[in-house]
Amino acid sequence: MTLLSIVGEDISAIVPLLYAYKKQIKRHILLCDDDSYSYRKAKTLQKGMQKFSAYHSLGWYTRIVSTDEDSKQAILESVEKEFDSEDEIWLNVTDAYPILAIVLSELVYRRGGRVLSYDPFDNDLHIIEQDGSMSTRQLESRIDIASYLMLHNYTLIEKQDKASLLPRRKAIYALYKDESRYNKVRRAILDAYFEKSTPSAMLGSNDLVDILCRLHILDEEKKLIPSKQKVLQGDLFEEYIFWLTEALKPDDIALGVKIDFDDLRNEPEFQKRVKNEFDILIMHKNRMCTIECKLSHSLDGLDIVYKYDAIIDYFGKAAKAIIANVSSARKEKYLGSKASGNFGHSTLRRAHKAGIAIYHESIIDPVKFQNLVRNFFELE
Repeated sequence: MTLLSIVGEDISAIVPLLYAYKKQIKRHILLCDDDSYSYRKAKTLQKGMQKFSAYHSLGWYTRIVSTDEDSKQAILESVEKEFDSEDEIWLNVTDAYPILAIVLSELVYRRGGRVLSYDPFDNDLHIIEQDGSMSTRQLESRIDIASYLMLHNYTLIEKQDKASLLPRRKAIYALYKDESRYNKVRRAILDAYFEKSTPSAMLGSNDLVDILCRLHILDEEKKLIPSKQKVLQGDLFEEYIFWLTEALKPDDIALGVKIDFDDLRNEPEFQKRVKNEFDILIMHKNRMCTIECKLSHSLDGLDIVYKYDAIIDYFGKAAKAIIANVSSARKEKYLGSKASGNFGHSTLRRAHKAGIAIYHESIIDPVKFQNLVRNFFELE
């Protein structure tokens, strides 16, 4: 069987189908327009497919075919020579330019094949048979984070998953059982570290201090270990958000994910390549989502929204993001969130239009936060 995928603007919409039929389909043809931009898109996908096939010993054959979309004859000639006479053909029009989808559908139906279209927003697969009948169903296979990144030809540099973090879960929940008290202790420890004084706020909070010692954040003298400053300033907050989200049972979730979005052949020097770090990444129903955690009383919310509006484009049009900011800034309700000096009204509007939700509170309300994550990321 041959899968002919038309490559357009959003290769992330093609990836879930490649994963779903990874064992059934061995022969892949990637058809693109004959301009350089479309070819680069197809080449990126092909490289990712080759890595994925080699890693899982799938034996995929992948080939890129470019064509002139302004000529019906050119379109047909460019692909017909790629098919064996006995091939059953499936045509994937998920990311297709309309004219390519129309012309090639005729060819595929004549050869007894079927046309597939995947909706990345609803995780629906539409199948049109030779006789014109159509069926729709949920795509049952669920791609994991590592496979999703590999098929995009991205390099996963580092991540922490549930298994590695599990021994710390009870301690993290214990710290945040009384978040206000924990924050006073946390700030006192940091103040003492920078001012080299004794943190009086730690008195009467031996339970929290003991937990921080067990987590190897404080030493035997109950002083902050210098290398753990960043952990106390924000990493533990990220870990708490991770566990609140993990409890909602997404298909896959990871903490502290570092990704190289560049291509080694284009830029061999690691320090020059395009890389980003994500506090939390989630895969659910074949859609990538991310949560950015900000434990800061004063920040440039607009800059963060701009950043994430650009970054989630790497994961396709269906990707979503939540920015979680806990701060003491004075707030007012607006657009289902809170406006403040951190996130102004126009910033919240811009986030809303970009598919980004803002959770902006003085402390984390676990139920409220989980409801936002469940509803916004559609974690049913």
